[in-house]
Amino acid sequence: MGTHAHSGHQRPLRIALLITSAVLAVEVAGGFLSRSLALLADAGHMLTDVAALGLGLFAFWLSARPASSRHTFGWRRFEIFAAFLNGVALWLIAAVIGFEALQRLQTPLPVKGGLMIAVAAFGLAANIAVGAVLYRGREHSLNIRGAFLHVMADALGSVGVLVAAVLIAATGSFIWDPVVSIAVCLLILWSSARLIRESFRIFMEGAPAHLDTGAIRAALAGLDGVVDVHDFHVWTITSGFVSLSAHIRIRSGADGKEILRQAHEAMTSRFQVLHSTFQIESEEGRPCAGGSCDPTPPTSA
Repeated sequence: MGTHAHSGHQRPLRIALLITSAVLAVEVAGGFLSRSLALLADAGHMLTDVAALGLGLFAFWLSARPASSRHTFGWRRFEIFAAFLNGVALWLIAAVIGFEALQRLQTPLPVKGGLMIAVAAFGLAANIAVGAVLYRGREHSLNIRGAFLHVMADALGSVGVLVAAVLIAATGSFIWDPVVSIAVCLLILWSSARLIRESFRIFMEGAPAHLDTGAIRAALAGLDGVVDVHDFHVWTITSGFVSLSAHIRIRSGADGKEILRQAHEAMTSRFQVLHSTFQIESEEGRPCAGGSCDPTPPTSA
């Protein structure tokens, strides 16, 4: 992922951070004034949105730093770390809110339904606006996807607050406030599970979900002159940066350079893997210097 891509992703995150910070201040004030747990829960999640967006911006800034002798890939993988932290933060905030909601189920507290509706409607409109800003970039960056999920989960929270306020007004029972809070927590857990799973798979250097590793290996093994493919690995460095490495054993007398060219071409054209490294070996398992497996040893001058 180049510097231009990082810059393109930073702009929507900055806009989203400004809008979310403003809404956070409104929801915190509205939650305390209305005494609504659902609204305070939504504000608490909004706080994690602000943290997630700020962390996302920091991750893009850090991952754009050049590589060094100690960090040969640079800091690109910090984007995945930020996405993982966002997912864990969602689970933690859901656990805290869920615990408080269970306490309120036993002794529901009175809330001001009218103020709940006004503040929740304002928060929902802001979340929709922020979601629209982040929508396009979510498929290209796990970091932005984490921020997008935060915002969408918060939008669900705002919808939950609206539903709770309507039910309170219709039934006169304040128990709907903690009930809806628990439902929102479950939705937050469900929506963030995929983010945690994907970022953890990248940390464990698992194969990207969108690639068929069996088909890739078969494509390499099917090249003319190839005897065997082993030490085969496919992993993700960061969003959009897939790496592949393999040892390719070829028949004696086969053109190693041509097989190497075909292998790279197959990876880029058929599987869109742009960063691949191959070790060409002779049929006896010896490395081929310079990609050539000429059985005739070089003569000294």
